[in-house]
Amino acid sequence: MPAEGSARAAWVRSLTGWLVASRPHRVVCLLFGVWLISGFDVVLTILAHYQGMLDETNPIARRLLLHSPYAVMAYKIALVTFASVILLTHRAQLVSEIAAGGILLIYTIVAIRWRLCYELYVLTHIGDVHPGEIDAVDLTILTSHLKFF
Repeated sequence: MPAEGSARAAWVRSLTGWLVASRPHRVVCLLFGVWLISGFDVVLTILAHYQGMLDETNPIARRLLLHSPYAVMAYKIALVTFASVILLTHRAQLVSEIAAGGILLIYTIVAIRWRLCYELYVLTHIGDVHPGEIDAVDLTILTSHLKFF
């Protein structure tokens, strides 16, 4: 019986060690996803602003958009870099993995909202729907395949 208990404890220690050792790799992969979606977000923000599709709600980014698209890029890259440096510095800790996963989840939701934004843009500019009629459009059709909407 004691050998069975020690084997189980050794297995649990081994599994825990493997999970902890792979945490830095998961944090790096999560941050890669954050950088990827963040890049799309900044490009789509600039394009949508210059096409007149949206007004930026972030007051800092809105002011920077008035000056230069490069200023907005630098601002957003600086923010993601700052967060990435902190998370990479502490990548072996569980809180860093949770934070990186949370940031990626938020950016994923932003990416889904971008898709909805462009579908509404297509409806109003290419389709036969006028901007005033958007309130009458059933937006659940556009998001019916997404489980969290």
